[in-house]
Amino acid sequence: MKAAHPEVAAATGQHPGELLRQARENREWSQAEVARKLNLTVTSLNHLETGAFDKLPGHTFARGYIRAYAKLLGMDQAPLVEAFDQYTGTHAKGSDVHSLGRIEEPVRLSHNIMRGVTLLLLVAVVGGSFIWWQDQGSTKGRDLAKMALEHVEVESADGTTQIHPLDEPEDQAVTAGQQAESAALP
Repeated sequence: MKAAHPEVAAATGQHPGELLRQARENREWSQAEVARKLNLTVTSLNHLETGAFDKLPGHTFARGYIRAYAKLLGMDQAPLVEAFDQYTGTHAKGSDVHSLGRIEEPVRLSHNIMRGVTLLLLVAVVGGSFIWWQDQGSTKGRDLAKMALEHVEVESADGTTQIHPLDEPEDQAVTAGQQAESAALP
């Protein structure tokens, strides 16, 4: 930005960037070296030293860069920031902060109710899973027991296995077994 008060800038003859540049050159530091120490780009540092403050992100940042640069060089920061404000026609007064009032914490009752409902659902799911698992295990056992009681496996002397239903009368099973043995013997 151009100086809003040209008479103030003309009276001092130098902007704060020029003073910082002279102090840097007296220490024989390069722009790249200082830019690295301040975590700035060389372009931003060059804008600061040449007084091209309008090419920097804003007056707040430029003011911060001047403070950091002066601190790095061991210079007093306040007169340089004041010179910056006079050169640019700005002032350091920030915006007023208005209180929003007290923000109250939400009621904990709803949070506790959610915890209770979640716990009940968890218990119901675990309980239902356990009952289902027990029922599945007993159903398989009943099916195997039922199958075992409905059929009888009989191994004959020749190594064949015959399965007979349990409903079949005993005489019929014996007769069927003897017929199978006689058919196997030539």
